[in-house]
Amino acid sequence: MFIPSHITGFFKITRHENLLKTGSTGAGITLNRGVSTKLVEGSGNVYFNDEKIDLCPSKDVIHYLGLKNELKHDISYISDFPLGCGMGTSGCCALGAAYELSSTYNFKNMQNDIDRSNLDNKKDESDISELVKIAHKAEVRCNTGLGDVIAQHTKGFVIRKSPGFPIGVESVDIKNMDEYNVLVDIFGKKETDTVINDPSWIEKINVTSDELLGKLLKKPTLENFMELSYYFAKNTGLASEEIIEICDDLRFTAGASQAMLGNAIFCICKDEELNDAVSILSNPVVCKIYK
Repeated sequence: MFIPSHITGFFKITRHENLLKTGSTGAGITLNRGVSTKLVEGSGNVYFNDEKIDLCPSKDVIHYLGLKNELKHDISYISDFPLGCGMGTSGCCALGAAYELSSTYNFKNMQNDIDRSNLDNKKDESDISELVKIAHKAEVRCNTGLGDVIAQHTKGFVIRKSPGFPIGVESVDIKNMDEYNVLVDIFGKKETDTVINDPSWIEKINVTSDELLGKLLKKPTLENFMELSYYFAKNTGLASEEIIEICDDLRFTAGASQAMLGNAIFCICKDEELNDAVSILSNPVVCKIYK
């Protein structure tokens, strides 16, 4: 099961006592690189690129599905990107685990606050919605993400108009989408929970992002998305001076900004700009928008 990576350009945080109503508004894009999940015979361990790890969202998905004491498989992830770098990788892992486990196990032990009336092996849209809820809850409780799972479920150029559930998104059609490339250059990790649980950061983020969603909805283009993302990264103070300088050097493209929340740059450029953009970055990964 492949789940696409997701890069958030800007966002606003909403907290609620109900995990399904906690989330974020904002905008981002999914990529043709991400995480592939499979189950292998085992006892509930989690492996990320062949390394055994303790991954909170995956463990929570197992818990929400009522499989903690029944699991006869390990979860194996093969990922194009590291965890903690702003690529929505933990969201990929949560959603991939939910889908794979749902295809293998029954759900008689699932927690009562998830509607399991239609969960079976046929996987209609209502089934999938419940699995997305499970993955979102796992991300929120583990403080690893607030909106990635919903965007990864929707795919493409996704504007999140309301936080959490019920899902309120707009998937924007992009003309000549194949002409656009997304360059990703990762400099290191940034722990999501150090930002989304810090009151001073939350205030900066929410004040800065207040008007951005409306501006993007009025002009839902990739170029406007990148301009607003750059404004957000710079004015919140989330982006380092080094990243801002590199983004400024990439102004000849559709735009560049910091991936939220990670120590990484993403840049959208057309084919004719690709070589020049690649030459400015240190170790770029060339991607396409995945829909």
